[in-house]
Amino acid sequence: SAIWTRPKKDISVDQYKEFYHHVSHAFDEPWLTLHNNVEGVLSYTNLLFIPSSQPHDLFHPDRKAQVKLYVKRVFITDDCEGLMPPYLRFMRGIVDSEDLPLNISREMFQHNPQLAKIRSGLAKRILGELKKKAEKKPEEYAVFWENFGGVLKEGLYEEPENRERLLALTRFRSTTQDGLTSLEDYVSRMAEGQETIYYMSGDSFEAMASSPHLEGFKASGVEVLLMTDPVDDFWVPSVGDFDGKEFKSAARAGADLDKIKGSGEDKDK
Repeated sequence: SAIWTRPKKDISVDQYKEFYHHVSHAFDEPWLTLHNNVEGVLSYTNLLFIPSSQPHDLFHPDRKAQVKLYVKRVFITDDCEGLMPPYLRFMRGIVDSEDLPLNISREMFQHNPQLAKIRSGLAKRILGELKKKAEKKPEEYAVFWENFGGVLKEGLYEEPENRERLLALTRFRSTTQDGLTSLEDYVSRMAEGQETIYYMSGDSFEAMASSPHLEGFKASGVEVLLMTDPVDDFWVPSVGDFDGKEFKSAARAGADLDKIKGSGEDKDK
């Protein structure tokens, strides 16, 4: 039944859960449920879920979204390329449009302006809900990030219009913090004279933590972000900076340490 047409107050948690299992063919619990009815120039309803564990096809090369498209409660397709950005392909659920033509074809998926507006609206809403979760329940958000952070970061170089929203959601391990840290928090802890966000990319945290490139930074108390996702090699050069602070690889930045206050204290020793 078209559960998404009913008011939210009339739908129980178990009913949402049952629909999630039905629409995603998964057995985990939904980590987040988004049920919204948008009215105006463009009218549509979305009932979307973020899984609590990685779907088996998350890193499939074709990077297809798994959200079903309906028009006026009539199922159209579960392979709609223009409905959800590839970096949100972990989303599950349905979108039901009131305005798209019932006979919409595959060719129209990529070039339909109404579909493009729905896609843009969905992306902003999902990222907005993630921001709320990150601020109010950072421990729960950390679980989401471990599962889907590597995929979400693809949007940093694929979708510049949402780059600021995505940068606010990114989380990293670092040389001075336990757990995950945001870029905003990193910048707030920067040492006097530090103008750059230092990072190191590699295959594992353990290997990077013992890297000789980090010795000077550790001695100076300068924090370095540790990145292990393959996508980091693409988005960092594409983005370039955060809050006016340039990203710079710690492997190529040893000479910078002399400019940072306190970094030369142990030289005589």
